[in-house]
Amino acid sequence: MKILKLQHIAIATCLFLTSCGTMVNYLGDAYPATNKVDVYYDAKDIKQEYKVIGHLSMINDLDQEVVKKALVNKSKAMGADGVIILQTTGKDNSTVKADAIKYSEKAN
Repeated sequence: MKILKLQHIAIATCLFLTSCGTMVNYLGDAYPATNKVDVYYDAKDIKQEYKVIGHLSMINDLDQEVVKKALVNKSKAMGADGVIILQTTGKDNSTVKADAIKYSEKAN
């Protein structure tokens, strides 16, 4: 009986931990994954030409470094060269929004 209770506690703990994952929503185009993503907080700071390839959003109820890392990881997976963290919205700033960008190719 004691083993059964421990199994239930272990299963409940696993379910709880996996439900608290960082889910980033992405709407846009996908390119081959990149290894490095530059982080910007204002589009004026970008010194080269770029295009927005997609929009990201996620719940902002975690540590800010966790939020930033999740946005960067999703941007890498979508093939972005950079991410512009735009704003927090919603009640109590509950959602963070960002744009994934791809730098323009220079003509040879």
